Parts: sequence; structure tokens; C-alpha cells
Amino acid sequence: MVTPPLALSDIVDVTVTVSPAAASANSFNQGLFIGPSGVIPSYGANSRVRQYSAAAFSTAMLTDGFTVNEPEYLAAQIYFSQDPQPQFIWIGRQDLTAISTGVPTSGNAGASWVVGDLFTITQGGASNGIGKVTAVTAGAVTAWVPYQQGTAYSVANGLTTTAISPSVGTALEVNITAIGESLLQAATACRAANNTWYGLAVNNPADSDNLALAEWADPLWQSTRYYVWSNDVAIPNGTTNNLALQLQNLKLRSVGIYSTTQGGLYPNNIYAAAGLMGVEMGFNTGLAGSFFSMAHKQIAGIATEPLTQTQYNTILSADFNVYGNFSPYELLEPGFASNGSPSFLWLYLAMLVNQLQINELNVLQSQPAVPQTNIGEHLLIQAANQACQTLADIGFIASGTWEGVTINIPGVALTLGQALNSGYLNQAQPYSQQSSGDRAAGKAMPIYCAITSAGVVQSLLIGVYTQL
Repeated sequence: MVTPPLALSDIVDVTVTVSPAAASANSFNQGLFIGPSGVIPSYGANSRVRQYSAAAFSTAMLTDGFTVNEPEYLAAQIYFSQDPQPQFIWIGRQDLTAISTGVPTSGNAGASWVVGDLFTITQGGASNGIGKVTAVTAGAVTAWVPYQQGTAYSVANGLTTTAISPSVGTALEVNITAIGESLLQAATACRAANNTWYGLAVNNPADSDNLALAEWADPLWQSTRYYVWSNDVAIPNGTTNNLALQLQNLKLRSVGIYSTTQGGLYPNNIYAAAGLMGVEMGFNTGLAGSFFSMAHKQIAGIATEPLTQTQYNTILSADFNVYGNFSPYELLEPGFASNGSPSFLWLYLAMLVNQLQINELNVLQSQPAVPQTNIGEHLLIQAANQACQTLADIGFIASGTWEGVTINIPGVALTLGQALNSGYLNQAQPYSQQSSGDRAAGKAMPIYCAITSAGVVQSLLIGVYTQL
């Protein structure tokens, strides 16, 4: 019999702990295109959105059931034609058989409904429709809106309903007055289904769609960027209250492009926003040195717009974009968002915010505890520095002179003309300045993050001095 060796753990006991992987930053280089084809189901497994890669999108989309003539396929083709090529696209469904609007009808008297109640809507062959009560008089429903649009519905009267939450309301019948999701309803459903994508373009939007989507996306600028397409001649003609001017007046962060099919000669120009999105998603690799501007770029698969100099100047003055012929160059100009800032500004600020959030949460999660001391605060400042350095490595943040607000409080100094040699400065007050309430609430001292952007050359002037 062989005697087993004695355990080394009696002398040196080793425990192994595997830390969970740190969270990574969001993808700011994946776009979504929403179209009306019925290939992707609205509800159930694998519904609402699907991701396709650059290497296999054609085969995968055709296998799923798209055809080469459908808008989703054509938009993906334009999107992936850009150089550098983006790596992924998401395709979303706008369900044209979903409930759009409706009103209550008969069978409602004496019911015990309250505002906020939900009810299912039953119609033969349709499913997943849910209404939400928005107005009640004496317990009877006087108005409702779609809460979940469902699919395969048609306009009809006298549809039966069933209360599902939270009241005991009964005997309600409704009338569906219009079917077909709006593009805003579709975008909202796509965002609820998946939060990976950042860019958003849609099929053939009307001015009302563009305004609704731009206003919806603007407060979500840290996770959503809307690319506007319009062929309205009011934009180059400078007509009062045209779409570009409305977006400009609202100071929205959407990125718009004017493009027409030129009498049907270039039908794929209706996908100019998908091309614009593809350019931005392709350039934004997040790698060191990948900082870019949309100005002076080419859009593969899109024809340049024939414009007079006056029309071109009018478009630019509205902070809209156009793909023009600057012989011998074809260029996108000016590369601005509707609020008058370079398109890259809010993209990289969104990336910085996300990187700051991820880095700080990784510190809080990885440490047994971050003490409310200056040493603990140093860990948090270091994480903020790392986030800023990531954007500095990309090239968005660069050394400069501070020209913003002045901050002069104990432990934090930021003055006009102060040099930021790294392009960023993160500071916090010492914990001796913390209130007892904030300490009891477990708060850290606020971090003041100042950055200077590298900026981008948009144009230049050359003086030529000649001697005969």
C-alpha cells in the first residue's frame, strides 16, 4: 500500500478567488436601421431587432427572408459600403399591422376603470395588443392609447377587451381607428428590445417622423444618435420653418443630410442617412488615434447633390449636411449636428460619460469597500483619469488652455488660462469639506472633470504673395 503524501495546505494554505470580469464600455460604432418588412417578428423569440456582421450580412439577411430589393437590405448594403467599413448593423422592425390609435366605444357604462389600467385587445388573427386607459369619467373609459401595439391588427369596431392590470373594470369595447406603428413607436420598441446599438436611421421618414425621432433621441444622447434624411427642397431654398431650421431652432443633437433621388436617377439616395451613419460607425473604432471628423468625408453608394452655391450655403447655415461635388472631390459638408456643434463632439462626450461611469463602477465593484477618505477618493479620481486618458489616446482630448468657467473652492482650482498639459484634470475636495448628511448617505466627494478637445480644422486660408 502506497502512503499518500501529507497535505501542503497544512503549512501553506492557498485560496483562489476569481474576480468577475470588469464591465466594458458601450458600443458606439453600431447602427440600427428600421424598416417595414415583415421578416423580423414584432413579438416572441428573436423579435424586433437582429444584428448582422459586415462579413456575412448578405447571406444572413437573405437566409432570414429579406430580398435584395427590400429597404433593409439596401440600407445595410449602403451602410457596409463605407470605408473604413463598420463591423455590425442592427435591423429593426416597424410593424405596419400594429395598433396605432383607438377610441373607446360601447359596453363601457358602469365599469370601474381608473387611469393607468391596462387591458388586452382581442381580435381574430391578431395578438399581443394591450391598451392603456388615459381618461375616465364616472368609472367609464373615455380615452386610451396603445401600450403594446401587437401585430396583425386591422381597423375595426367593437373589439372585446380583458382587464389585466390593475382594476376590476369590465365590459369595455374599443375601436381601432388606425393601424401601423409610427417610426417613433418602432424606435421605442427597438430600444426596449436591445440597448447595444447607438446610431439610428429609418426608412423614408416624413418631416413629422424626423422631428419626433430627433426630439425623442436628444435626451438619450448618451446612448442614441439619430441620423435625419430629407429630400425636401425647402431646405436648400431656405423656406421658413423647413425641417433643417426647425431642428436648428430646437438645438437638437441629430445629424441630418439633404439628399434627393434626382428624379429617380439615384433611387438609393433615400438611404443617405444609412450611409452617413455607416461612415461614422466605421471610423469610430475606439482604438488609439481613431479620432475623426465627418467633414470632408465620402459616402459610398450615394450620389452627390446638384446645388447652386447659394443653395449649398443655405444648407450649411441651417447646420444641415449635404454630399456635394467639389470637383474633383465629392465631399460631405460641413459634418455638423443640428445644434451647431461638430458631429464628433457629442459622440465623444457620450463615449467619455460612458467610460467614466464604467470605470467608477468597476472600482466600486472590485473593492471590498471604497473608504470615505482622501485615499478612497484617490481611487475614484484615478478611475476618472483613466477614462479621460482613453479619450486622449483616441485623440479627442488633447493638451490645451482652459477657457471655461472658473472654480475656486478648497481643494479644487480651475482658472481661466490654466494649462491642461494632459488635456484633462480631475479634482475633488478633501473629505474635511464633506457635510455630515453626504457622509451618512455614503457619498463620495464630487469629482470636477475638466477636458480640452483637440478640435478639428474645418477650413483654412492661404495668402499668396507674388513678386514679378
